[in-house]
Amino acid sequence: MTDGLFPVLGTTIAPMIGRADIMRRLWNDLTKTTPSHLSIVGPRYAGKTVLMHGLTERMRQTDSPYDAVVFWDLGHQTPDSNGAFLQAMCHKLAWGLKDIGNEYGDHLLTVDTDVYNGLREVLSVLNEDGVRMLMLWDGFDKPLGTGKLTRNLWDQLRELATFPNLRLVAATRRPMHELIRSVESEASDFWNIFDMTPIRVGIFNENDRTAILKNISGMTWKSGAETELENWSAGYPPVYLKLLNRIMEIGAGGEIDNHAVNAAAKDVLDGITSMLCDLWNDCPGTAKDCYRHLMNCGEISSTDIGRSERAMLEEKGFIRVSGNRVVTGSRLLAHYVKNISGDSGSMVRLFGSQDAYRSNIRSLLEHRLAQLDTLDATLRRFLQRSIEDIPDHPDVCLSSMRGIVDRSLDLIWDAELGPGRIFPADWFTEWQYNGEKGAENHWNNQFPSKRGHQIRLLQLMTGTQNSVPKARRISKNTWALASAAQGFGDFGQHLEGAKIDVGVAVAAVTVCLELASSLHREIGIG
Repeated sequence: MTDGLFPVLGTTIAPMIGRADIMRRLWNDLTKTTPSHLSIVGPRYAGKTVLMHGLTERMRQTDSPYDAVVFWDLGHQTPDSNGAFLQAMCHKLAWGLKDIGNEYGDHLLTVDTDVYNGLREVLSVLNEDGVRMLMLWDGFDKPLGTGKLTRNLWDQLRELATFPNLRLVAATRRPMHELIRSVESEASDFWNIFDMTPIRVGIFNENDRTAILKNISGMTWKSGAETELENWSAGYPPVYLKLLNRIMEIGAGGEIDNHAVNAAAKDVLDGITSMLCDLWNDCPGTAKDCYRHLMNCGEISSTDIGRSERAMLEEKGFIRVSGNRVVTGSRLLAHYVKNISGDSGSMVRLFGSQDAYRSNIRSLLEHRLAQLDTLDATLRRFLQRSIEDIPDHPDVCLSSMRGIVDRSLDLIWDAELGPGRIFPADWFTEWQYNGEKGAENHWNNQFPSKRGHQIRLLQLMTGTQNSVPKARRISKNTWALASAAQGFGDFGQHLEGAKIDVGVAVAAVTVCLELASSLHREIGIG
């Protein structure tokens, strides 16, 4: 969509429109005495990439304190290993330095082994020379979502970010801590370098809308017309601009009244259906249910909607919150949801065909997760991230199974053995006497460090044909589910280009959900 005065969506990056308040905060945070590392968060199509390009241009102006400003699009040609990430980062910095005529640009292009230390050495020398660099990582959630980057990389990036002459700005759809897929990576201090309050990019605020309308000449707005523009679009950038383009097409050079806005809204609905579908599908099933409930009631109390569901719907303009009342936001979205919500209870409609199954299975999994209302927060987040990869990214879904298994096992051992991970010596003696595989020498009467050996320990603790159960709380059901989840986790780490069917990913997530449910019952995690 690139028609009209305002480019909306397309293959080229549109110029930044509005966002003066956000840009002012970015400038202030990046130019203060001790600049911050910044996180920009916003939903799909909200304009994060446009903002990042606008920031790049602004920070390259003569009054900027940065010598080199490097834009890195991580959403395309996404690094899928620690080494690939560091190598790509090295090359990006190299070309940024070459652009300003710095000799270390050529040096960085020759670094192909021990890239981390090569970057450290160059950053150290450039810091002494007073050369300041800013890197903007757009689409940073893409490499985070692969589940293939490990804590070792994050710890190395944490060390690089301690150099005072390097600052990072990362843009993601969700806060970074919600995107991490493993317990090990979560423990890295890298995530703590970013300013604690992410910079949110969502609907256009009043100042943005005023600035946009000032760019239009030869057009006057009659009373109520601007309000109708906001009612139809809720100020969500691509919807607002697409609707504004259509209004100018049919009313250029004249007065715009309510009728012109309403006519334009009807015209654009078909053209933005795909975009509305994407935004709607990005919402979990619980948020969709809240919105449908709101549509039926007209308005609800803010206490009737969960905090996460409210934030997710509000940032897209799906709802408006005024005091303690919640009402629908964009009328265009309401029309879209109404059109797709007929016969919502029909099993045939939901799952009667392969396409229907692909479209609706994620919502079923989300509802199962929502039933586990006091689940451990970290385990819930890992499960939610895996569900979000269905149906479009089943391979990524499988690659993130390991984090779910690791967290589940840690919860089990905390409940059964305590933080010391110590089990009675007579257990080991009994298992050896009974000829149990794994007890003969693998662990040497010590808690095993390998997850596969821990699964075998859990099997022994929950009872075998030869040995009676030792576990106080964990059942054989949990062992069976943990063993299956571990198998999927191992498979996900060694896909080697294998094509993964959606059904396989669904089976893996279902096993993990039932493992979480079993833990929920047996040890009351929450």
